[in-house]
This record gives sequence, C-alpha cells and structure tokens, in this order.
Amino acid sequence: MTLTLKTGDIHMAHMLDYNDEGIARFVAADRFLDKVWHREGNMMPDGIRCIDTALEAANMQYSIEKTPLFARVNGEFVEVPTHSLVYRDEDGKQLGVNGSDFRVIQPREVFDCVTDFIQGGDLTIDTLGTMNGGKRIFMSLSIAGDPLEVVPGDMVDRHLMAVDGYDGNTPLIFASTVTTPVCNNTVQFALHEAKESGKLVRKRHTKNVLRSDRVNGMRKALGIAKIEVESFVDFGKELASIRMTDSEVDSFYRGLLLGDKADSDREDWGARKRRAYEELTWLYKNGPGQEIDGRKGTAWGAYNGVTAWTNHVKNYKGDVTTDRAHYVLFGTGATVNTDAAKLLVRQYALPYAA
Repeated sequence: MTLTLKTGDIHMAHMLDYNDEGIARFVAADRFLDKVWHREGNMMPDGIRCIDTALEAANMQYSIEKTPLFARVNGEFVEVPTHSLVYRDEDGKQLGVNGSDFRVIQPREVFDCVTDFIQGGDLTIDTLGTMNGGKRIFMSLSIAGDPLEVVPGDMVDRHLMAVDGYDGNTPLIFASTVTTPVCNNTVQFALHEAKESGKLVRKRHTKNVLRSDRVNGMRKALGIAKIEVESFVDFGKELASIRMTDSEVDSFYRGLLLGDKADSDREDWGARKRRAYEELTWLYKNGPGQEIDGRKGTAWGAYNGVTAWTNHVKNYKGDVTTDRAHYVLFGTGATVNTDAAKLLVRQYALPYAA
C-alpha cells in the first residue's frame, strides 16, 4: 500500500485551552500566529515587553486556587490531609490533585521571571498560553541574535520555553529549544540531552521556591541555550556533509522503529510500525524543506524527516489535540528525536556522545 499525505495535512495539532466563550487562552506575536497556530488565539504586536499585557491578550487573568481534598468514607466526607485540589477560580475547572505542601504559583508569577531579560533585550515573547485543559501553562521566547545557518536556505532559530503545571506531574521547567522555520519543526535533541545531563532546569512547587529562584533558573537556561544551539548547528552541518542512499535511509528508519528487528519482514511489523515507516519515508522525500539542496540525499534530510514526523504526524497515546506539545517537548516525541540523533552518531562515528 502506498501512503499519501498532503503537505497541508502536516501541522501542529491544536493543544490549546479555551474559555467558556470558545476563545483560546493563547496569544502569539504577529510573526508567529500564521505560521504556527493557524490563527488560533489572539495576536499581539511584535516586541511586547509587558507580561500583564500578554496575559490579558491570552485570556489568562484568572487565579489558581488550592482547597482541601475530601474522600467519601462510609457515606461521610473525610478530609485527606496529605493532598489538596487545585482549581481555576474563573470557572471552577479542576486542574490537579497535589500534595498538601504544593505551593500555587500564579501564571503572573511564573512568567514574571523573564521580565528582566525582556527589558534587557535578551529575550522576546513569541507565544504564551495554556494547554492540556488548563493543566499546563507555557511561554515561548526568542533569544536575541540572528538565526544560525545549517546549510544555505536552512536556518535555525533559538528559543527558550518556560512550562509550568498544576496537574501534579509537571514542575516549573525552563528549557532551550531550536526551530527550523522552513518546516516549522521544533527540535528536542538538545532539550532532551539537557534533561539527561541535568541541564534541563526544574523547580518544584514548594514554599521555598522564590522569585529569585525562578529568575536564576531562567538565567541558567539562557546560558545553556546559547551553547546548546551552536552545538546543534554544528551537529546539523556534520549530518549535511554525509550522503545517504535511499537504501541507507531505509535502514536508518527501520533501525529507529524496530531496533534489533530492523531486518524482519514488513508483514511482521504490525500495522502501527508499517504506518510509521511509510510516514517517515514520505516525509523524507516530500516534507516541507526537504527540497533544500543541503537536505536532499543527506543524513540531515533523514533526521529532519524524523523531526517532522514527531512534530506533526506521529500518533501519541492520549488526546493529541491537547497533549501533542507536551509529547513533542518532553515526552516520547523528544525521545524519538534523540534516539534518531544517537543512531546517526553511532552509525557514522560522529564526535558526539551517543
């Protein structure tokens, strides 16, 4: 069976949260809204430096509250002293069950940690909003400086992401990401490596987390990002210098999906693996940006086929309309991107840790 995808089908599935009026709790700078979010949410002029203005535009002027948790025992409600319920005051939306020592950090507090960097010209607000039914909030920022070039016509933008959650599973996280604008792929290789090496900056919701801790976390993430992005560009240039035949690309995708069973017959793969393989090979040949000379027939093109798949096509467990961003940034999508990079590093003995 031949897989047919249209380039119009390749997009970031919406994972935004909406208020009772059906308005997305999301805002994007003018330069991002058309490209990334298909005009969902609100626009703000490029260069906004006021967090309060961005929060108002994103419909995020609510408060997060915490209340004791009760359980029904023998027909009576009994307080559970070890846990609490976190909810949004605007509509009573329940966001998560947390330990009793969980400290609520309001969206305004979370994002205030970047104010000094925005005012100083180090960062610019790209997007801000809520996802996963309001359980997570996020802000994406561009790092000052010109885009970096991997190959002619293929640039890399530098970003920082701040993510916080009220679901009991997501701490306050500061992380670096890179985006290839030509195909709108957010690449998690550096981000996931940072997590493994302790460079992904995390802050738990405890009473000891102060504004200074959040500011220092952002400062640390900014320093890491500048180093990681340059390393990623060097990695991309290495891949672009490696020619790959269609047979080698086929082996690469088989190895990524099947591991030790890469040489098995396709009939034995199962429907999901076969579909994934067909999607990867289609994206390698036809995905956005794959026509660039520095990608065609190279390991860089093969790797971008993977990142396009994890960003826009891969099926994830759960509700992909709300969870895709989390999977791409912090979950199995990030893992797949990293596994692909490591596979290429080993295959071609590149000077990177695998």
